[in-house]
Amino acid sequence: MTPAGAEPIAKRNTFMNARFRIEPCASCPIPGYLIVSPRVPVSSLAELSPDAQAALGATLVAATRTIEAVVNPQRVYCALFAEETRSVHFHLFPRSEWLLLSYSRAHPEDTEISGPRLMDWVRRTFRKPITGMHSDETFEKIRTRLTSSMIAG
Repeated sequence: MTPAGAEPIAKRNTFMNARFRIEPCASCPIPGYLIVSPRVPVSSLAELSPDAQAALGATLVAATRTIEAVVNPQRVYCALFAEETRSVHFHLFPRSEWLLLSYSRAHPEDTEISGPRLMDWVRRTFRKPITGMHSDETFEKIRTRLTSSMIAG
């Protein structure tokens, strides 16, 4: 059953609630890497409607909680850049042990974890599907959990 105001839509790999769209990152197929965008595009957080502002926190929390349950990463980064696409959107990026080890092998000089550097490296390095990682299957599990959650937004 879909919560009031939340609707899984026919478009593959998308979940929408009343205010936000949640979908896998199209340019970096890391399982569980989600993009959360307002349904009404804006170029600044200040331009979000009051209803969208009120729903933003709950939407990000529900999506993060779902990533943690499905993917089980060490951390989930939340970032807003809006550089490539000028409209506001949030990156929910699951930092797994595997990604951190891959980064550390490629950059042994980096002895401290830098989330922005790691995320940038992953986005530049993994632009095509990774053998053995099932992004679509992971998102189906995420969508199922989101659909049964409380995020009406």
